[in-house]
Amino acid sequence: MSVLYPMALMAIFTILYSPFLVIGRFRSVRLGDVAPHYYKTLDGDTPPDYVKKPTRHWSNLYEVPVLFYAVCLAILVRGQEDNLFIYMAWAFLCLRLLQALIHTTYNNVYHRLITFASGMAVVLAMWIRLLLMNL
Repeated sequence: MSVLYPMALMAIFTILYSPFLVIGRFRSVRLGDVAPHYYKTLDGDTPPDYVKKPTRHWSNLYEVPVLFYAVCLAILVRGQEDNLFIYMAWAFLCLRLLQALIHTTYNNVYHRLITFASGMAVVLAMWIRLLLMNL
């Protein structure tokens, strides 16, 4: 096993999530909920929740996961991969997938916060551990 696998799955999930944005945006125009010109600048209309939620989640996929990719790459480049880093990487992936499921379905803010904060704590722990290993 390697941190490469959860890192790759996180990237694949991010890419596979993108059609939800396109589908929602086409739907909003087709139903007349948003004027087509809105998508040129994202200004002038208020998109419906079925557009806002996937758009916000898409943005989330480019926030903390970027720090995850960076720490995993640093671990690999430095040759410091071990079982604990691998378990931490899998934990982060599972938490992010759970957070995505919560965010895009019933969207309980408290449940989302728990999974988001837990995932962020895992990435922080990975960075701190990597730094301590290299003092």
